[in-house]
Amino acid sequence: MSYTRQVRKTISVHYSGSVSYPASEHGGSVSYSGTAYEDVVVNVNVDTTPFDASTHHCGGQVDLLTGSVAATEAAQVASIKENSRKVGKTLIDGFFKTVRSEISQQINELKNNVEATLLKLQSDARRCNDMKRQMEVDYNRKCEQYLKIFSDLDRELENRIRNLDQPTFMFRSDADKLNSRLVESDMVPTVSISGGENARLGAQLSATLTKQRANDTLGKATRFLQVQKHTADTITSSIIDSNSEGYLFLPVCYMEAADSHGSVSRNIYSPEQLASNKDQIGEGLRKQQWPRPTEEDMGAIRRYFNEEVSTAVGSDKHGERVREQIIRLFNN
Repeated sequence: MSYTRQVRKTISVHYSGSVSYPASEHGGSVSYSGTAYEDVVVNVNVDTTPFDASTHHCGGQVDLLTGSVAATEAAQVASIKENSRKVGKTLIDGFFKTVRSEISQQINELKNNVEATLLKLQSDARRCNDMKRQMEVDYNRKCEQYLKIFSDLDRELENRIRNLDQPTFMFRSDADKLNSRLVESDMVPTVSISGGENARLGAQLSATLTKQRANDTLGKATRFLQVQKHTADTITSSIIDSNSEGYLFLPVCYMEAADSHGSVSRNIYSPEQLASNKDQIGEGLRKQQWPRPTEEDMGAIRRYFNEEVSTAVGSDKHGERVREQIIRLFNN
């Protein structure tokens, strides 16, 4: 489609020069320069008729080509669809045929295994039933034997116990006969009197038992108060009320041992308050000349040692051997 477009542009023109003027008084020349601007408008007519004609012709050709391509594509799609359906059907049929064949083979194998297992289970069931019947027969026979043995042992034990405690059993038999005679006879007043006496005797025994328990309770309370008083006296005697300076005594264990090769090992066991002075304490204890303990001190140490060993070591055979070894080492 033809169209007209108007183009407007401003053009700048630079000018310069000089002008001579005649001599009036002195004469001379003057230079000048500057820029002049002018708007220029151009109308451009664009004729697109040949291009439009060729474009229309090309469009018709493109439409024909598009139709042929569409038809070709539809035919190709239909062909591909049909071929893919055939290929898919062939693959599916082959897959299912293979799977069906594999499943049939597995079914046959499992069927054979199941039949063989069933035959084995039937054979094992028959064997188990035979063993069960044989075990029942053996169990009943053994039960009868052991029941007879236990019955004989019970009778023999009863006879021996009766022979050992024959007076007791005779007394029990006579007492049972006497009780039965009292209950079955018409001696109701005698039974009433004996019942009252038995009730009074039971009350006296109960009162005696109550007094005994009260006496034990008073004894335990007395011992508790004595221990509490002794503990309070010990604490009171150990407390220092004044703020005076003095010595603080802490327990220290010094152990020195020598083996068969002559090497000596020394160990110190002390509270945490003396941890920083452990080396100094060990050196002082090593140089200390210790006197031989008295028999009284040795006896106290031995009693305390025996109590600790009895508490720490068990009472079985192994514990007895360990205790004997420890006491032997202590005596050496």
